[in-house]
Amino acid sequence: MKVNRMKYKKQSVAFVLGMILLLVGTGSLMVAAMGQIKEKMNISANTTLLNSTRMISDSLLNNFSSDQQQLETCANLFSRIDTGQAPDIVRALAEYTDATAFFRFYFIGADGQGWDSTGAGLSPRDLSFDEIALSQGKTGYSDAYIGASGRLQITFQTPVWIDGEQAGALYADKTMANYHSPSLFTFSGGAGSAYVVQADDGAWIIDSSASGTDDLYTFLEKQRNDPAVSSALKNLIAEKRSGTIRIHYRQQDSFLCFIPLDCSHPWYLISILPQNILQQESAEILQLISFALAGLLVALVLITVLLLSRQASSSREQERKRREQLFQIISENVDFAFLLYTPSKRKVEMLSENVRVLFNIEPDDAVQHPERLFLSCGMPEQDPAGHAFLNGQLNQRQRCEYQQGTANELQRWIEIYFIPVHADQYLAVLHETTPEHHMRQDLADALRQSQENNQARTVFFSSMSHDIRTPMNGIIGMTTIAQAHLNEPEKVAHCLDKISLASQHLLDLINEVLDMSRIESGKISLKKESVNLSQLISDVLILVKPDLTKKRQTLHIRSSALDYDTVIGDILHLQKILLNLLSNAVKYTPPDQDITIGLHEEPDGDDKIKVIFTVEDTGIGMTPEFLSRIFTPFERAQDSRISQISGTGLGMAITKNIVDMMSGTIQVESQLGVGSKFTVTLPLSTAQTPQLQEAALAGCRILVVDDDQDTCEGLRAMLEVEKVQVTCANTGQQGIDAALLAHQEGKDYLGIIMDWRMDDLNGIEAARRIRAQISDEIPIILLSAYNWEDVEQEALDAGIDGFLTKPIFRNELIEKLSRALTRNHPDSETAEETQNNRGPAEDFSGMRVLLAEDNELNREIVIELLNSCGIKLTCAQNGQQALDLVREQPADAFDLILMDIHMPEMNGYEATEAIRNLADPAKAALPIIAMTADAFEEDVQKCIAAGMNGHIAKPIEYSLLFETLRRYQPDEQPSTNPRNEDKDHEYQS
Repeated sequence: MKVNRMKYKKQSVAFVLGMILLLVGTGSLMVAAMGQIKEKMNISANTTLLNSTRMISDSLLNNFSSDQQQLETCANLFSRIDTGQAPDIVRALAEYTDATAFFRFYFIGADGQGWDSTGAGLSPRDLSFDEIALSQGKTGYSDAYIGASGRLQITFQTPVWIDGEQAGALYADKTMANYHSPSLFTFSGGAGSAYVVQADDGAWIIDSSASGTDDLYTFLEKQRNDPAVSSALKNLIAEKRSGTIRIHYRQQDSFLCFIPLDCSHPWYLISILPQNILQQESAEILQLISFALAGLLVALVLITVLLLSRQASSSREQERKRREQLFQIISENVDFAFLLYTPSKRKVEMLSENVRVLFNIEPDDAVQHPERLFLSCGMPEQDPAGHAFLNGQLNQRQRCEYQQGTANELQRWIEIYFIPVHADQYLAVLHETTPEHHMRQDLADALRQSQENNQARTVFFSSMSHDIRTPMNGIIGMTTIAQAHLNEPEKVAHCLDKISLASQHLLDLINEVLDMSRIESGKISLKKESVNLSQLISDVLILVKPDLTKKRQTLHIRSSALDYDTVIGDILHLQKILLNLLSNAVKYTPPDQDITIGLHEEPDGDDKIKVIFTVEDTGIGMTPEFLSRIFTPFERAQDSRISQISGTGLGMAITKNIVDMMSGTIQVESQLGVGSKFTVTLPLSTAQTPQLQEAALAGCRILVVDDDQDTCEGLRAMLEVEKVQVTCANTGQQGIDAALLAHQEGKDYLGIIMDWRMDDLNGIEAARRIRAQISDEIPIILLSAYNWEDVEQEALDAGIDGFLTKPIFRNELIEKLSRALTRNHPDSETAEETQNNRGPAEDFSGMRVLLAEDNELNREIVIELLNSCGIKLTCAQNGQQALDLVREQPADAFDLILMDIHMPEMNGYEATEAIRNLADPAKAALPIIAMTADAFEEDVQKCIAAGMNGHIAKPIEYSLLFETLRRYQPDEQPSTNPRNEDKDHEYQS
């Protein structure tokens, strides 16, 4: 007994200590929870003020819109008046003034003569605001100004059209005081006030509290706010931001909310509300929560006392609690709510607590009135199943589904199972099925999208029929014309040029359709190879330069300081992205306009960067409706201005898919009639860590001359890292003046970086003038966003020492600058080097080639082309003939085999495998180049895997063909094969 008593005592002490620790832990958690709740309520209060201010903004803008519509209605009525009769016009204007809230109407005709509602004459010169209705045919309202009323007012204006022509413009004045509605600009029982101010200087437009000041910032100072508050608010408004800020107002801590008005003028809506008013509800809630938490602590203490007093509950009560606990655990861990109901007593026996979260009803309320729970789920008041459940008439299990919320509200669907447990007890199981409904809706949307895509494809094939037949018509027509004028070389040459253009257009159409087909089928793959970004942009610009020149468009290249010039990626697909964007910009930008390409880098973790390309134009722009569909395949804007521009509507879809495959993003900003901007962000791995030269640049003084401030700052940032002193000039003349001044002071710059294209004086002319007055010992590097080869000789004659092309990479800049300063190495890409790099002329005399081609026309083209280069050509019409020729002829009979893939009897793959398996190692090692229309990357890899040495796609790019021939041309040509002495080629039957 004593042992049991000691054991009981130890258990009691342990229990008491455990309860004390529990109380302390619970109290700590409550304090922490109170802090979190208070913080969230403060955020909620600020959001409430912001939402209230937005409601005021919407109401004010609705008033403006209503007045604008009223003026347009008057303009429609006014169009029925004879505008040549002044009395009729004045009488109509007076009637409008009497019938509306505007204090003055006036009309100005297309001839510049007008009258107001008092009969006074006026002209456009008499207007005190920016006029747009008469001069531009636009509708709108002016900025606030002091007008004829002697008070701040605005003028609404709209053009007047008669028989489809503008006969003049109608104007109506209204004071800003008319918009100062106490019910709108005073809220929270008069404690809160709203104002409208100018964004630039804070001047009052609507001063709802008669502050006695001229502007918002003077008002804040008058309220004894710190100047830093005004400064911060001014900066936020200047940045067009919205939000709340703490201020002192009427000797109280308050909140000031500021949002821009969505109108054509820089107006801001300001609202002010004392903090104690804004957070009054939060304070009451916090107090209630505090009482609840205190009550919880008291309850815990009482439970502890009750437990220590060993007042054991009856077994029935314990069982009931156990069932309730199990019931609540189940309900807390599933998305179902349960209600156990006894209809004879009309009493809820048990209810899961999660009804508060799931159906926004308090459990106590649902226990007292179960019908309210069902109504909150969308059940009609006289629903048969609900009526049977509540009144004891349920005799079988029923499943019902109800919808909550209208079409303009948040909609939910609730499923309720009514289950009879036994004769006098029912169970209701409630579950939300909104996700299932959304899934069904998504499936319906997907079906609709599929149907729309099918319709788009139908339209596309109809369009493609036209687009393909158009160049085919040109090819056939020009061929017919050339055949009829064979004795006129100029006419034939003109026809051939047109045939070439039409053929290239037809090839572009086919390539785009094939690219889209491969993307949709998932057969496209990305390679990982080194990509030089500078060379990538240069190659793309070379492709679009002819079209730029033809349309006299100006291309600008903008970039920040770039550390990495080489990344790991797929060069062909990167080129495709840029080429599609630039080609679109050129196509849809009128002549003599500007196109800008930008390149920026952002760090993205170890050995990774984000490369950001931007292509911006001043073209025709796009509508918001088309912007939402721009990346949909086969979509083209319906615009008469582009009806003559060829295209498939696949370019942007292909670009978007490639960007997505590269885990990048593409964004479009466009405004109709203004232009478009595409921004592509691609995460790429760097090919190397930039190794900057430790050149003797530290302490050097460099002059940078460029009219692009971003370029100047980018060069300054790059060079100052190398401890180079940089001086910037923004015009050619400023650069000359800076160089001459430094020379006169005996502090010549050690180098000059000069932009080629500047508005006032180009870089070449500026360099020429500097050289005329200063020794040529100062190196001058010409900076260009274009290919400088066209002016290379002129630049060298003017004294240019080297060339640097935008975008500028740090390594290249330091290397070029070091070379120019030390003069130890000539600049790359001089005229002589360029000439040397062009490669030998197309002369392959004595080279022997075997051509395996089954198509007679293709054979004829290759024969004519290669024979003109001195090549001895032998032809086979299929793979079997090619294999027989190689097997029968000596090992040195051929230097190269050009192998088609699709041929009868034996295809190119089979013929290559057979040649590679020949017993003679010299014959088995003959170079074999695939010449085929299978042009995709996997086709190239398949050719290499089959044992071929290279791949040339049809249509043949002849520069690639000649480059391949040069690669396999023997250094010393053997004597002519006797087998071919008397013929240039032969066909094997």
